[in-house]
Amino acid sequence: MKVFSWLLFLAMAGPFAPGSEGQAPAAAPESAIRTAARNLTVEDYIRIKEVSDPQISPERKWVAYVVKTAKLEEDKNEERIWMVSSDGGEAIALTAESASSNHPRWSPDGKYLAFISERDEGQKQVWLLNRLGGEAQQLTDTIQDVKDFDWSPAGDRLVLVLQDPSPDELEAAKNKEKGKKKEAEKKEPKPRPVVIDRLHFKEDEIGYLDRRRSHLYVFEIASKKMTQVTSGDFDDSEPAWSPDGRSIAFTSNRTAEPDSNFNSDIWVVAADNSDKGKSLVQVTTNPGTDASPTWSPDGKWIAFTTQIDPKLFWYATIHLGIAPATGGEAKILTKALDRPVSMPRFSSDGRWVYFIAEDDGTQNLLRVSPLGGEITRPIAGRRTVAAFSLSKD
Repeated sequence: MKVFSWLLFLAMAGPFAPGSEGQAPAAAPESAIRTAARNLTVEDYIRIKEVSDPQISPERKWVAYVVKTAKLEEDKNEERIWMVSSDGGEAIALTAESASSNHPRWSPDGKYLAFISERDEGQKQVWLLNRLGGEAQQLTDTIQDVKDFDWSPAGDRLVLVLQDPSPDELEAAKNKEKGKKKEAEKKEPKPRPVVIDRLHFKEDEIGYLDRRRSHLYVFEIASKKMTQVTSGDFDDSEPAWSPDGRSIAFTSNRTAEPDSNFNSDIWVVAADNSDKGKSLVQVTTNPGTDASPTWSPDGKWIAFTTQIDPKLFWYATIHLGIAPATGGEAKILTKALDRPVSMPRFSSDGRWVYFIAEDDGTQNLLRVSPLGGEITRPIAGRRTVAAFSLSKD
């Protein structure tokens, strides 16, 4: 019997994040808990640390993850990246408290850990940490924030998600080139008028929206050359490299008026294209929301989440679909499952697609063959699987 190993983060009672000294606090005796019972306070809530985004290393010996801590006085959250042995033990802090860092991703050979961090009051950039030791080195230097990234299978490139730079960002970059960085920092940017010309004109935690869009860029690590591979009046997100490194799948609503519907589809663009994505392969044609693309190991198929009843928008059941990577008829693998699904991932041998499904206040880890058939629950019961990471074996 072939044994699969995976890393799971389960939400249950008890401390998850390391303490201030890097160790989990010891549990109090039950008698002490009974005698010290009191109402929950704001200070208690602030002490709770959230653990997320587990990433198991290629040789499966280490797990990188993010710990979020609320800073009451500063009115913000701070994120740090930690690492722990997959056998357990003391956690090791990889990033400092002074700079918020997240989105850890191992290089395919396991020698480096890349992550996103905002340091020295600059933009959010990709930083690289050598497993052998030393300080993290800044890898990208873009005008705007890096919103997301993914390693190529060979580890020689990254695909970046960048939003079109704002006028203030362009001006700051111009001043930097002229050596006027210090002068520019002293000047407060003049408030600009808010121009509203979109149906979807405002969003929580962002504010008013403009016409700046998010697109994909391929970044060559050795030369630091960056090439834009998608464009247009659309937002592109969730990039995923094909196993051979030639193509990138992504999610985008490319209808005539994206703000008027929820019709995002899965698309594929050539990683070496030079026309900014004018030639794309449309993988899905479902009028509902298709998202979260993941490639099969042989590169022939793409699994994704799909909403097959667009009239229900947010209230529709999200299913697991699969389609040829070159486009064609899609198949719904979870039609008989009346539960919303998320985070599809192929096993390395291609025999299974793992995913998370909500169920009666819980979240379980499920799997199904890409050919369809019985859906099983490797992790079930009254618990919540918040995230998971599959090892190569």
